[in-house]
Amino acid sequence: MNGLRRSRLLEILESFKDLNVMVVGDFALDVYWYADMTRSELSRETPHYTRPIVKETYSPGASGNIAWNVRDLGVKNVYAVTALGKDWRGQILIEKLREMGVVTDYILLSSERVTSAYIKPILCGFDSQQEDARLDFINLKPLSSDLENQLIDNIRGRIDVVDAVIVEDQMSKNGVITDNIRLALINLARENVEKIFAVDSRERIGLFENMVLKPNKIEAVKAIYPFRDPSEVGINDLVEIGGEMFRRAKRPVYITLSEMGALLIDGDKHYHIPAAPTEPPIDPVGAGDTFISAIGVSLAAGASPLESGIIANIAASIILKKLNITGTASPREIISKFDEISRGGEWP
Repeated sequence: MNGLRRSRLLEILESFKDLNVMVVGDFALDVYWYADMTRSELSRETPHYTRPIVKETYSPGASGNIAWNVRDLGVKNVYAVTALGKDWRGQILIEKLREMGVVTDYILLSSERVTSAYIKPILCGFDSQQEDARLDFINLKPLSSDLENQLIDNIRGRIDVVDAVIVEDQMSKNGVITDNIRLALINLARENVEKIFAVDSRERIGLFENMVLKPNKIEAVKAIYPFRDPSEVGINDLVEIGGEMFRRAKRPVYITLSEMGALLIDGDKHYHIPAAPTEPPIDPVGAGDTFISAIGVSLAAGASPLESGIIANIAASIILKKLNITGTASPREIISKFDEISRGGEWP
């Protein structure tokens, strides 16, 4: 397999167990409520049929999913840094993170905040099921300056003991990664060049410096050309866009391309890393979280940007087969998928 030998893959994966990683950003709770519609009854108070919930599952979402992914990659310690609300969702989220082995000592709990949650009702019939409209718990107010300062203190308090910092700027409004926190992270990345800083941001990827960037195609285009239609942008254009992002960030840029894999821009070099072959049915939810987790951890383990991109694509292909859950990829699964691809000769 071009760019990565099996022996080198094993060496990189083995190095994961010695790493300490901090995950900073918008932690959320993913909730699945399963309604058995064969048990539904017409309400006596309203002209609506009920949704009888017969099963509920909870898992860390957004930055929480990144922390979960990093932990399942075999990293020694994963530190979660965020601010949650003092509510039932925050309690469940912290409990789930602790069950997964994530260190939650640096999570702030505040009555000023709401713990973000994405509640997904799954309507089940006799032989089928479908997802209903999602219910979101969101913050209506910006993060206070007091919480900002406390979070910056928590980040600075752990920076000396970690090998990598993975940042997820998930929320378009009122999230944890405020202007001040982004500036603090940029400064820390400049002051600690020996550490890996990697960031994923839906709205502001072009504002981060001194960090590895992981936008998708739409985010990359909008960062450089806000009024350009991403559907009209080809690979050659993305190379130019990625080059401009590299000049701003001064670090490698990975532009994810869904089923087309990823584009890596590293200085004057660029590589199109194909997606690992994956047969349907697939569920793409959480693939980006798995990708950036593998990128951050692999780079911290000493892998080259190209080796890290290949590992990240393999990891992302694994969670595509984990339906109705934001899953993770373990080192054992990565090795197994690598061997499967190598035997089949399916991956250039």
